[in-house]
Amino acid sequence: MLDIGWQEFLLVAFVLLIVIGPKDLPKVLKSIMSFVRKIKSMAYEFQNTVDEMAEETELNDLRKNVSSIKDSKLLKDSKAEINVLNKINDKTKLDLEDDINKIKKS
Repeated sequence: MLDIGWQEFLLVAFVLLIVIGPKDLPKVLKSIMSFVRKIKSMAYEFQNTVDEMAEETELNDLRKNVSSIKDSKLLKDSKAEINVLNKINDKTKLDLEDDINKIKKS
């Protein structure tokens, strides 16, 4: 944050005491602290907004990637190959059942 040492802080406090006076110093410090709190809350809100925008951007990129994968030729080819393998599996099962039935009859 601010790199203020105790010497600088003491100097600023002394100057404030001389310029403003001891009577109005608490009011001025209270208004300064209120201003600092407002700035901190605004910075916090800004950071949260930036984080939300970054997350939204990342989500949009992921959505685009998922939709491109859904539409890709590789996925369609993989589905076709899976269907072919399922047909081969079904045919093999039928052939095995036929062979087992033939062996049982013999």
